[in-house]
Amino acid sequence: MTVALDPTPLDLKDQSYAVVRGLFDAADIQRLNEICERVLAQWRQAPRSDNPPVGPQANYMRHLNDPGYHVGYPQDLSFLLNAIGSPQVLESVSAALGEEFLLALISLYFNPTGESQDGFWHKDKIGDEAGVAKIQETGAGLQMQIALVPTDDLQLVPGSHLRDYTEEEHAICVADDGIHNRSNDMPGAVRLALEPGDAVLFTQVCIHRGRYHRDTPRRTLMLSVKKRAAAEFTLRQRGLDQYSDQPWFLLPTYLDGVTPEARAFFEEFANFYGARWKARLAEVMKYSSLLDNLTKSGANPFGA
Repeated sequence: MTVALDPTPLDLKDQSYAVVRGLFDAADIQRLNEICERVLAQWRQAPRSDNPPVGPQANYMRHLNDPGYHVGYPQDLSFLLNAIGSPQVLESVSAALGEEFLLALISLYFNPTGESQDGFWHKDKIGDEAGVAKIQETGAGLQMQIALVPTDDLQLVPGSHLRDYTEEEHAICVADDGIHNRSNDMPGAVRLALEPGDAVLFTQVCIHRGRYHRDTPRRTLMLSVKKRAAAEFTLRQRGLDQYSDQPWFLLPTYLDGVTPEARAFFEEFANFYGARWKARLAEVMKYSSLLDNLTKSGANPFGA
């Protein structure tokens, strides 16, 4: 296969990926990097979630937009949301996917403090989500990785989203319980070099992996999006999951300082999942009230 140099978002359906150079300028990247460094330090001390777990081998964290990471720093949160919901980001994603999409997740990838590792080759397991998409070639959604520092830690196999594993790929990714899946001999793989402010978009069902070396700085902001059709399917089949469960969007001040364009993107996400978040909160409140009443009555709800 001939791999195009810097394929554009419109090429994603054929190439598995696209590159957008200079998506953000140096000043914006510096500010985003400062925000991410602060949040990462807090996550290491007081994670808002135990998935993924904090530790020397940790190389990513989820939900940078959890307001618990921005107490006392509301302008950092609005700056982050404005960047993720900026016109250049949304236009690139829209051009790549070719149909309606929703926010899924905002994450940060970084180099570990422990042992260096080359990542494992895989296609993301998304079940039947891709089958409900209007444009099959662009799958159920995509990931956008935005480089905050120079990086070439992402590798992928162009075109692999359009087919099953070849025999050689299967031997690396799947065979023998995956014991070979960190091999450096993947046929046709390309390593994507990004400068700060550059972004790469790629479909989750192409063969890909990251590289996590202790002595190679990595700070990559990642936006995950899901096609609306795929999100509707998943919500019907499985309900909320650890990615879509972001009830902080219900806070009346959460989007303060967010531009109208970005606000529309996030409000669409909140409107889509809001009823499920409210139902879960109502359940929590019911049991919280019960526990409070039992405690006041002197009863022990946890034993005889």
